[in-house]
Amino acid sequence: MAFYDKTYTKRNTSFKNAKRRASGILQDPDRLQRLLANSVQKIRAIGNDSDSLQKLKQQVNTLNRMVRAYMSGDYRTIPWKNLLMVTAGIVYFVAPLDLIPDFIPVAGYLDDLTVLMWVFNSVKESIEEFEEWETTGVHQVK
Repeated sequence: MAFYDKTYTKRNTSFKNAKRRASGILQDPDRLQRLLANSVQKIRAIGNDSDSLQKLKQQVNTLNRMVRAYMSGDYRTIPWKNLLMVTAGIVYFVAPLDLIPDFIPVAGYLDDLTVLMWVFNSVKESIEEFEEWETTGVHQVK
């Protein structure tokens, strides 16, 4: 399971299911709010044992902030395709039973980390633009 391996994530049926669920969740503000609340709870439950887990927590927090800003209407410059990928990544992270269930020590979170790193890298430009907007309050014009 290599980080950033596109074929791993494309063939991952759990991620495909997460993407399908994310599409419906993005259409329902209540479900989206619950998803983000669940991801915050899961982040808080993860220990601070390793750099990888710290990075996972930072990434999920960034993705959550991005989706919240979109949901509130404050930040709308993220392409729909990227918003869908980000939301699917959060769905995958929150789901306890994905390709490698979270109750399996280390491997369960490693699986989540792999998918989130792939999502993060797939939409890196959108994330960088969002972080710039967070810092400056200015939308980049292309």
